[in-house]
Amino acid sequence: MPVIVDHARRRLDVAEIAARLIVESGLDAVTFRDIAREAGYSTSVVSHYFRNKRDLLLFVYRMVTERAVEDVKAALASGADLQTCLEALLPVNEGRRANWRIWFAFWSMTSTDEELLAEQQRRGREARQLIERVLRMTSASRRKYLTDEDLEMQSRRLLATVVGLATQGVHDPEDWPAERLRAVLLREIATL
Repeated sequence: MPVIVDHARRRLDVAEIAARLIVESGLDAVTFRDIAREAGYSTSVVSHYFRNKRDLLLFVYRMVTERAVEDVKAALASGADLQTCLEALLPVNEGRRANWRIWFAFWSMTSTDEELLAEQQRRGREARQLIERVLRMTSASRRKYLTDEDLEMQSRRLLATVVGLATQGVHDPEDWPAERLRAVLLREIATL
């Protein structure tokens, strides 16, 4: 009897291993051979699911981005406040720090790859729109006082704040622990 393989699950498993290796060693250190060894597969299995390293990296980028979006949406659906929804994006735990390390690695590739740059621009715009949605849903009582232009500007400001805080939190976690990231975000929200 032939072995039944869940191809979607196996592809995701390969991507998960790649994500972990990117976080641990950076983009340049990740090879199909390393991923295959970690997974217990041959390199032909890895290349069956991804045409090349770039294809794999793009999949990993999208995977962690979608998870982050789902975290924000889950917080919003639970009735969380603006602070809690935006904290879902900050590197306040290992999983979220790993996401940011992957995004930073991916962003380094956008300077030489137009398609990846377009992907990042699209995702950045989606992030801003998600933050605007969070603002609308968590600020219902204030919404009548805000114009669409105000909401757009506030969402841009909060996106820049989150990215800036994440940069500090990933690159200098000793000076920017989770408590400080949360405190700075809270103060920024208070100024809206």
